[in-house]
Amino acid sequence: MAKVTVNGEVFEWDPVRKPMSEALAVENALKIPYVQYEQGLQEGSARSLAAFIWLVWRRNGRDVPLEDILSGAVEVDLAGLDIEPEEGETGPTNPIPIVSSTTDASTSASSRKSSASGPGK
Repeated sequence: MAKVTVNGEVFEWDPVRKPMSEALAVENALKIPYVQYEQGLQEGSARSLAAFIWLVWRRNGRDVPLEDILSGAVEVDLAGLDIEPEEGETGPTNPIPIVSSTTDASTSASSRKSSASGPGK
């Protein structure tokens, strides 16, 4: 199990588990296909990230409506968001790009990928 920290609280998350009920709930709430939600996570979409946090909370018994996260009625501090993969697991299986202290949170995922290349590339 991975560990996801949201607003200072740590929650367990199984990134391999993808129940149909959750995919349908995400599609219904965001009004987009599930694959766009997953792409949005990789691209740094705030709406997809809100849905991810909603799913983490939901699996851990926290009944917070997604609309409350999207509207700001329930505050989420992105600076405190962290995902710690399972032991032996590396980044590619993480559901979202992890922002490190050396990568500014406002930097897009595509910018982080391109900035990882060496000089002159």
